Amino acid sequence: IGASIGLALATHKEEIRRVGHDKEPNAAKRARDLGALDKVEFNLHSAVQGADLVLLTVPTDQIQETMKLIAGDLKAGAVVMDTAPVKEIVAAWAATLLPAQRYYIGLTPVLGPAYLHTIDSGLDGAHADLFKGGLIAISAPPSTVSDAIKMAADLTRLLGAAPLFADP
Repeated sequence: IGASIGLALATHKEEIRRVGHDKEPNAAKRARDLGALDKVEFNLHSAVQGADLVLLTVPTDQIQETMKLIAGDLKAGAVVMDTAPVKEIVAAWAATLLPAQRYYIGLTPVLGPAYLHTIDSGLDGAHADLFKGGLIAISAPPSTVSDAIKMAADLTRLLGAAPLFADP
């Protein structure tokens, strides 16, 4: 999911700087070599410092720990989004872990019709148009500022998908 998002944003390099991190350094290097990232940061803290948007495309069981690790590195106004399939528990983690003026929005992507019947996964399944013609559900807690919600909707459109606003 993360590499596909990075590939989709490659045509917007003038406005968006894509910095990636992965526990597996070779996976991060491969994503960069595929064109999904502009830069690989091997230090998670360095990867998120100064970012307006931090997109967590990790398994659900790694989100809470990742939020704990990055919470102190997020700048005021930063938005943390995830692509995990569950939202209520992740929103609860964000409410307790993220400092004030840092926002959480959950994204639930639905693949574009061209990829509904494919079985590739991981970096082998990364495609710039993976979400084209699909939907991305956007779940934001009630206290989320409108600029953060707009960022999620804009990201969704840049990926070629339609936003669908949902309750976590």
